[in-house]
Amino acid sequence: MQVLRGFEYRGIDSPVHRLDPRVKLIYSLCSMILVLIYTNGLVLAAIFLTSMPFVLLGHVMKRWLQMLKGLIPLLVLIFAVNVLFAPNVEGMVYATSMTLRFLALSSTFSIVFLTTAPDTMAMAFVKMGIPYEYTLAFTMAVRFIPTLARDLQRIIDAQRSRGLELEKGNILRRIRNFIPILVPLMVYEIRRSFQIAESMESRGFGFPRRRTFLHEVKFSRNDYLVLMLTLMFFSALIMVKIVLRVS
Repeated sequence: MQVLRGFEYRGIDSPVHRLDPRVKLIYSLCSMILVLIYTNGLVLAAIFLTSMPFVLLGHVMKRWLQMLKGLIPLLVLIFAVNVLFAPNVEGMVYATSMTLRFLALSSTFSIVFLTTAPDTMAMAFVKMGIPYEYTLAFTMAVRFIPTLARDLQRIIDAQRSRGLELEKGNILRRIRNFIPILVPLMVYEIRRSFQIAESMESRGFGFPRRRTFLHEVKFSRNDYLVLMLTLMFFSALIMVKIVLRVS
């Protein structure tokens, strides 16, 4: 539930929220490339720390920390599985690198979703030449992840008020206890999907070939500055990888 809150956007007037979505996407993609080509723990930690200015300037520290807190079980699992297959010093180092890799990826991409409105992201994708149908599918998926989390929490609370105990029993018993939660959740979301389809049809979705928007996204001076710093950091680490052959 806390991990899903890392995808929840809230409108705040901050320098990060005002950045062009394309700049934040480029930052996330550059970070992803660096995370995938590096296994050095110090470099991965540095990539993770690059998200801190965005978190502080975007005033999303609380929800960002909630997202990281929700990732703890996954981080522990990634570390434990890697150590299990290589129970030595090198295995410990590799497990730490894999854990930092997942942490850095989650942190950098969370910045995009926490500070970018779905409608603004859709406009940015259309500007990049992506068909609006694919853009709508992606933005709706991102928008309804927090909605799904809220619906799930409401159903859990309702079932607990009726006496359902999720934490008692062995692992099989606990899995069985989630059936009264998953069934109403699926029914509720299917009903929601029909409502969305009817709403889109009533608004003539797909009729005009070329869409227009009330607001346009365009680069500002801060966008160019952040983009330049991102590309400089990306290029520097690529050069370190090629010249110094850092793993």
